[in-house]
Amino acid sequence: MNGAAFPGSRMGLHVTSTPTVAGLHLVAGGGGLVVGRNRQQEPVGLRLFRAEPTRLMLTGGVRCAELLAFRALALGARLFIQTAREQEWDAVLRRCVIGREVASFLPPGVAPPTPATPTEPQLVVIDTGPVTGPDTSLAAPWRATLVVRDELAGWDVEVLVRSDIVVLQRLTEPEAVTAATALGLVSVQSWFTQLHPEMVGLITRGKVQWVTLSMTPTERQLIGPVARGQ
Repeated sequence: MNGAAFPGSRMGLHVTSTPTVAGLHLVAGGGGLVVGRNRQQEPVGLRLFRAEPTRLMLTGGVRCAELLAFRALALGARLFIQTAREQEWDAVLRRCVIGREVASFLPPGVAPPTPATPTEPQLVVIDTGPVTGPDTSLAAPWRATLVVRDELAGWDVEVLVRSDIVVLQRLTEPEAVTAATALGLVSVQSWFTQLHPEMVGLITRGKVQWVTLSMTPTERQLIGPVARGQ
């Protein structure tokens, strides 16, 4: 290879043959939001922000939603929260020292005031109780919407089946029947009721993965236990 080193670079000039260059392989880790680790202890990531809207649904505790939102902020996302429990979310934002220029509250049904972009993606959390259908007014490129449900009921099925990504903490028997039937996962229905409190079933494109959330000490300190009901 011919050329000069870039000014100020520590790389220097390296000369090699064309066959050697042809044999190089670049290996990159998975991008996106890391949900946790699978049973092989490999990181499991989600591509939340893309050039088309991304719809997520979480059935579980609000702290699991806070954990995912906290990790999305680490990716440079702007967080907008529509919630009936603003005090709960505000307490977490304060503990994490997250200012309103990064995370703010919106009334239900109100879209963010600015568009999402590749360099400034957005996560909108919809934590307002029972939802009867997807809010299409929030759908936009580079914006992900996360619907949070404490419990899974029959009226959630429409949102469930239209979601690009479904995250399920340990379910009750009736919830497992609803989820497995709606998502075509009857063969693994019983597993949904046996998950460890810090595990989730992650469903994308009809495929389910069992993922341990793998919280860091800092996340545990700021957010607390993520088991349902805590």
